[in-house]
Amino acid sequence: MLLVSLVVTCLAFAQAQNPIGLKASASVRGLQFGTAASIDHLRNNVDGGQFNPYVIKNYHLIEPENDLKPQKLWRGENNYDWVDSDWLLGATPDTVGWAQQNGMQIRGHTLVWATDNTIPHWLLQQESSITPDKAKSLMSDYIHAVVGRYRGKIPSWDVVNEAVDDAQNNGHPFNMRNCFWFRKLGQDFVKYAFMFAHQADPQARLYYNDYNTEDMGSKSNSAFELVKWVRSEGVAIHGVGMQWHIGLWATVNPGDQYYQNAQRLIDNGFDFMVTELDIAIPMNGNHPRDLNDLHKQGLLYRALLKYVLHFSPRCHALITWGFTDRYSWIPAFSDYLNGVALPSDWNYQPKYAYWQMQEELGRILPDGIYRLSVSSRPGSRLDTYDMGETGGVQIYIGGGDAANQKWELIWQGDGTYRLSPQSSRGRALDCYDETGTPGGIQTYNWWGGANQEWILSPLGGSTFRVGLRSVWWRALTVHGTSSVGLADYINSGDQQWVFTNV
Repeated sequence: MLLVSLVVTCLAFAQAQNPIGLKASASVRGLQFGTAASIDHLRNNVDGGQFNPYVIKNYHLIEPENDLKPQKLWRGENNYDWVDSDWLLGATPDTVGWAQQNGMQIRGHTLVWATDNTIPHWLLQQESSITPDKAKSLMSDYIHAVVGRYRGKIPSWDVVNEAVDDAQNNGHPFNMRNCFWFRKLGQDFVKYAFMFAHQADPQARLYYNDYNTEDMGSKSNSAFELVKWVRSEGVAIHGVGMQWHIGLWATVNPGDQYYQNAQRLIDNGFDFMVTELDIAIPMNGNHPRDLNDLHKQGLLYRALLKYVLHFSPRCHALITWGFTDRYSWIPAFSDYLNGVALPSDWNYQPKYAYWQMQEELGRILPDGIYRLSVSSRPGSRLDTYDMGETGGVQIYIGGGDAANQKWELIWQGDGTYRLSPQSSRGRALDCYDETGTPGGIQTYNWWGGANQEWILSPLGGSTFRVGLRSVWWRALTVHGTSSVGLADYINSGDQQWVFTNV
């Protein structure tokens, strides 16, 4: 594994060893990034304290792997194990857990997993004595207990997971799997699960989640008909989670069957998420069979991100099933024929896949020379003037081809840009007192600090939000007559910058 780590690390862009992070880059694009992570790993901040900082830097959402599933929580009738989930979320409405303390959202996964090998053993052992009415009562009690306990703390739930069979035409409605819940309640178990979840938390967004439902195939068709039927029964269901456990055989391009399937959901009033993405590579022991596959993997991760951005905001998130190859489920599941499926390697180093996603999110404009004007001031120019060691920055109305009103935009490879005035190319747009009201803007000798690296977010056409790496939730803002500063982003015309290539 160490050899794989070294190979993968060498493929990362050499100039970008400290990325701004997927969380910041996705935030300014209006997208949420997430990862699966076990509560045990979070509680112990494993691997010498590397785990939690990586999660907090790169992700908005956590799916707690197996820790919110019935096998973990449901020990018997009216018997629950809340120890780990309370640590994560807090035991009562007025208490907080690790998630709230660290500004993380939790995605609930999953209330009903529709396969017998994932249903609590005690329930299967009692199956012969459980009537349909009793089964419905048990499901209601469990869902109300779990969703109700964390009401308002978990904004979205996978209510039913993997209810559609892989085999075609099994004779069941919607080609549903034969499992405990189906045997007791028929197809209605899906409807009941969504109904109980909505009763327990009317504000939560409720999803059906499954694998191999990303394309326009028979399983996807069955899942689509299933969610339409649930809604036709007058039950709240908001979207579909598509897992995206794939390999290099997949190709994703605008207008293809993956895009068509997503559009079909949207056209019928459903949102969706990419919920469990990983992209496996064929392995020879601890080594990829072909090192070029790491490059192909990176391009495929980027293609999936383009797909998600295309459908945003109806696609609410991109979530990978883990983030480091150290804890991927793929090797063991594939009998070690496949592996290295995640964006970071065994040693937490970003792989080519990570850098491709960082660039897709952040590299909005090509390098070049631009004039910057603010949309609230017609005819304006972002202008620098000399004040000795530092340069002043202002908005100037009018002007022509002056070098002090032209800015060189240079991609830094880490999710950010440098902006240097043509009149003094050794300097860069610089912020001081970043959290001030407002933060100060000047030009200063380029030294590559976080207060000199800028992020762009498209607002339509040639108009962009300009934020600062160190406080990426703020934006370059005009205030007063001609002053320029840094302020919290409120989508004002004074924060909308037009870039004109010259």
